[in-house]
Amino acid sequence: MGDFCIERIRAGLSAAGLDAVVLTHQYDVAYATGYTSVLERWNLQEPLAAAVIARDPSIPVVLAIPEANFALLSVMEENGKPDRAGEIRVFELLTFCEMARQPDPWARRSSIAEAATARYVERVRGRSEPDVIASLAETLHAHGLTGARIGFDDLRVGFHLRKDPRYAALGIEDALDLMIKARSVKSPAELDAYRAAGRAGDECIAFAQSLVRPGITWTDLQRELGAFMISRDIMPLDEGVLLFGGAFAGEFLPELFRTRYDKPLEKGQIVILETLGTKDGAWIDINRTAYIGTPPAEYQAVHDAIRDGFLKAADHLRPGNHTGECIRIAYEHAKAAGVPAPEKLLTLAHGIGLTPVEMPVGFPSLGARGAQGFVLEEDMTVSLDCLYFGGKHGPCHMENVYIIGRGAPEPTYTAPLELGGPRDL
Repeated sequence: MGDFCIERIRAGLSAAGLDAVVLTHQYDVAYATGYTSVLERWNLQEPLAAAVIARDPSIPVVLAIPEANFALLSVMEENGKPDRAGEIRVFELLTFCEMARQPDPWARRSSIAEAATARYVERVRGRSEPDVIASLAETLHAHGLTGARIGFDDLRVGFHLRKDPRYAALGIEDALDLMIKARSVKSPAELDAYRAAGRAGDECIAFAQSLVRPGITWTDLQRELGAFMISRDIMPLDEGVLLFGGAFAGEFLPELFRTRYDKPLEKGQIVILETLGTKDGAWIDINRTAYIGTPPAEYQAVHDAIRDGFLKAADHLRPGNHTGECIRIAYEHAKAAGVPAPEKLLTLAHGIGLTPVEMPVGFPSLGARGAQGFVLEEDMTVSLDCLYFGGKHGPCHMENVYIIGRGAPEPTYTAPLELGGPRDL
């Protein structure tokens, strides 16, 4: 995966005429180097790691991390996920690194200390700098890049570097789009991770379906599902676990985002189940709809029509096709099938990767431009979403992640697209 990712980035550098890219966003650093730590999960505004990738392959891939975290590289390697950097730079993290360097006369010899010390001597260049910006300044200077044209996934970093007199001629360019494009086509290892995430998603949605019954509250349903996910090494999005469902003024609204509902679910209610989380870094984003009891024939017909339009749109997910056409395909099928208010069908195809939504259309991508879609390439992973919020019979929702192959798209989920829920109540 390492060479694949670096080749994707270097191809982007060549296309943009850039000499190097400086990455400080946690997902870009992970993509380029394989490095991530618990610190990144704090979602702080300042970067806690950085990477430098030059277009010139003779310059090594550089990873800059807090010195106190260096031993983590040995742990990653022992766990079969070594970092992919050729050079390591270190910097201070508040007083953690200073403390870590202090001798402890009572400390026992340990295998991790010995391994980390050996790797430190072999791989670390320079001294521990005061902060990540100073570390990047010394890194770029050491590799002759002070006057280069460099892309940044956070322009703030470039402007701080330019405060150093050595960087008066530094060319600062936005590299966010470059990185999203690089990440949009997946390596074989990434595709396998999505297949594994698909199997995990099938388990999650099956368990969620099994919980839907009269008497359970939405809050308790989410808690049980969250415990199930954690027991299978799946990291839920957050304590909410499910995206849809909740209440306002005591009324259960299946299409409401993330609010509590502590009253028991009842017969005749529609329940939308969108499970979000990560399995080994790959996002699970699966959605199915359940009905408590026997659904009215009119509602069942609407659900099935949306399902059939969804499958037609999914078949369009092939290399060279434009995802914007999925909107038309699903809408025209819903309209022809007599779905009430077919304009209330929201169809969206979005990339999925290190984040649950990655739109390779250029920043800003989450407005109208992103909804227009993008051209598909082989080995992309794409989530297709059909959300019907029509009011006459009620909403329904379905979503799958697909791997874009040479022919028909490969669904990573096998969970049936049928209307779920307990019957014969």
